[in-house]
Amino acid sequence: MFKKIKNSKNRDSALFSFRRTIEKGALSLFFLAVATSAHAAEQASVEGLVKRLTPPLAVTAAEEPKKDSWYFDGYFEPGNVLQGTKRGHWNELDYTFGYTHKNITGYAWISQQERFDNKNNAAALGAYINMDKDQYAHLECGLGWGGKMFLYQLQSISEYGHRIHENLFGQVSYTYRSYRGTGDDTHLLAPGLIYYFGDSYLSANYGASYMESHDTASIGVFKGDFAITKFLRWNCGVAVGGRLYDILGKDAHDEQGYILFTGVNINLYKGINCRFGYIYGTEEPKFIKRSIYYAVSAKF
Repeated sequence: MFKKIKNSKNRDSALFSFRRTIEKGALSLFFLAVATSAHAAEQASVEGLVKRLTPPLAVTAAEEPKKDSWYFDGYFEPGNVLQGTKRGHWNELDYTFGYTHKNITGYAWISQQERFDNKNNAAALGAYINMDKDQYAHLECGLGWGGKMFLYQLQSISEYGHRIHENLFGQVSYTYRSYRGTGDDTHLLAPGLIYYFGDSYLSANYGASYMESHDTASIGVFKGDFAITKFLRWNCGVAVGGRLYDILGKDAHDEQGYILFTGVNINLYKGINCRFGYIYGTEEPKFIKRSIYYAVSAKF
């Protein structure tokens, strides 16, 4: 159904490795090392933009799959944070179950996230849809729940990608997050470009993040995914801008920072892959996050 990009190998794993780092909320403090409360945050979408493998090559495959397939992905990310003078853990455990039928890949995602000693949960349903040989759409809807909420309570994602010329794709995504009655609902609009060469790609996105009770933050996201061998891939990314974690809930110019990401994807056997990597993030005035992640995926 879809025209395969010249010199590209089979990249089904690029789509099926879209482990949903979706939409992590972030902790906010009224005082840098004392009280915590639910507050809107951009870490979710920004880290997602940095780490999520870009789908168009797999979405615009040479033809529709000849048979249906299932997919499973497990992801664990333990992390350490320094928040003012306070040290603690931010951990995340995700499970994704997917199913492909013809030109549609649907998935269900569930996550448990921990900030210091407080735990929240999130779940979502979504789908990637091949519209024709040059374009795709991605839709997702989810919710969060728990005791003392630091995650969103409702969120939705809409994404559209289109081939501009040969190996160059354009894409735009919109993410809305509701925090129910806090006045801190967030809107993230992120247009971008993806360029493929062989079985690798480079991408760049600009994000405009608007928080209803504050100003609009500007974010730049750059990343790459490179085929080293037939069985090994290396990916890396960086995000820079304002309110990446939104620790204090201030205006963007008071919360500047960056996120760095790198990792590898190893093809162990037909349809079985493992991933691991390192993430470092910081935000003014004094917030640092360091984490490693481990993941395994299987397609059958």
